[in-house]
Amino acid sequence: MLISPFPSQEGRRTAYKVFGSAATAPRRARAFVRCQLRGWELADLAETAELVVSELVTNAVRATDAVVSPPVASSMFPVALRTVALRVRVGPGRRSLFIEVWDVSDREPVPRGEVGGELGESGRGLVLVGSLARRWGHYSAPDRGKIVWCELAISPAEGARPSGAGVPAAGPGPRGRPGASAAALPRRVRRHPVGARADGPDEATLLRVLEGLRALDVSGPDR
Repeated sequence: MLISPFPSQEGRRTAYKVFGSAATAPRRARAFVRCQLRGWELADLAETAELVVSELVTNAVRATDAVVSPPVASSMFPVALRTVALRVRVGPGRRSLFIEVWDVSDREPVPRGEVGGELGESGRGLVLVGSLARRWGHYSAPDRGKIVWCELAISPAEGARPSGAGVPAAGPGPRGRPGASAAALPRRVRRHPVGARADGPDEATLLRVLEGLRALDVSGPDR
């Protein structure tokens, strides 16, 4: 099993964490992202990032739990590893925040359902992500499984700190990989790697959802 399931990526503002595939994973992922963005002076983006991370990690947990033969720790200790992984990184020029979530399933993510009023359980994650993110997509992980990613725009006020001049912004690489080089060779071809931005709920609805998630963070049984 790889230490990190993500392709290597240079950059000082890059952080990742592995979580057990459990009901507590979304809560822990939200706390991790909130802490990282504060350290990077991007706290204004935290609410949107928390919502996106919560949905992507929830989907990753469900996808992992559905896998019949997950990877094992080693041949000597064949313990099934049911984990998901999260990486957040600031793109060149501090224009974008990339959020990437890995799960062991090779099944292609498909948005379903609608977002509005009462949020349904089935397929709500990608619809919500599509409404909040500048763009999103997925690609095959280097070892096994897939990585679903999205790009959040950093406002000029948040990204005001100077960075390297003349560095081009990261664009979608092969199969929609964020910031991948155009010369990189694809490992696997996906038919629809980049998702379209969707119309979603208004800001007040999103804030209510986030307040509900944070209330669960406080009152959850596993703290």
